Amino acid sequence: MRKLLSAIRSAVGLSNTEDGVGLSNEALANVITDLERDIADIYWPDINYIERDVKMMDALIRQANNKYPEMNLTLIKEPRDLVASIKKTIKNRIKSSRYIINVGGNDNRIHFAVLDHQTIDNKVSLILFEPARFDFPIPAILGAKMQSIMECRLPDCYFSMAEMDIQRSISECGIFSLALAKKFYLRSDKLERLHRDNIKGDRWDREVHLSSGFLDMYLPIDFYKHVQGLRRLKEYVKKNPGSENEIVNKKNETIFERFEKNTVVTRGRAMSVSAHKKRITEYKSLMR
Repeated sequence: MRKLLSAIRSAVGLSNTEDGVGLSNEALANVITDLERDIADIYWPDINYIERDVKMMDALIRQANNKYPEMNLTLIKEPRDLVASIKKTIKNRIKSSRYIINVGGNDNRIHFAVLDHQTIDNKVSLILFEPARFDFPIPAILGAKMQSIMECRLPDCYFSMAEMDIQRSISECGIFSLALAKKFYLRSDKLERLHRDNIKGDRWDREVHLSSGFLDMYLPIDFYKHVQGLRRLKEYVKKNPGSENEIVNKKNETIFERFEKNTVVTRGRAMSVSAHKKRITEYKSLMR
């Protein structure tokens, strides 16, 4: 993958140390063209885009905060860095904020999840949403780091972890986290019941992560727009009868209509390309 990214950078006239902020319109347009070609050629399920997303993430988060000034979205490159950021948020009496958190570590692992914060009745609730599953090795490491940090450094906060199990591809964790962070801001009222129950503490054991099935009872259907697997989508609808008829976007589509429109089949497996299309949309938003 490093060789592939290096070749892409060379092809568009970039150095191998340049990040997304320094991309010219022409260079960014070439990257976007390659991403679009990967959809047409159905290469995208097998290509790891995570290093490119890492390079672009600072710019993407800055763009999101410029569009939504009260979103309060922060990139956390190492879980331990969250402590100072949360303490600053509390000190500044910010009632709602979001954090895209990378697993980090000495070997520079890359995996993102998104943390949503709400302060309710002077109590700080923090919920980490994992786009994949915690039984995968790297998400498990991130979860363990977060649990330890919360217990040792932020014991007065009410912290829970929840897995969404909506990611099936190898490198869309950053895009999922960014899309979810925006959704959490725009629909923050839909997370209030979850945060209140997190603070109350009698619905689940905070020492054990919330399962995707349990989480489904709290989140509305439009939080699952980019879900990549049909079976996962059916699991949600089974727990929320009638949700299959709700409109989830400005195109007046239901979730299954949207999923079908974005489905591709590779190696006999059907998977939604929606998250990769979201990457392209986000990259295009950086064009100047």
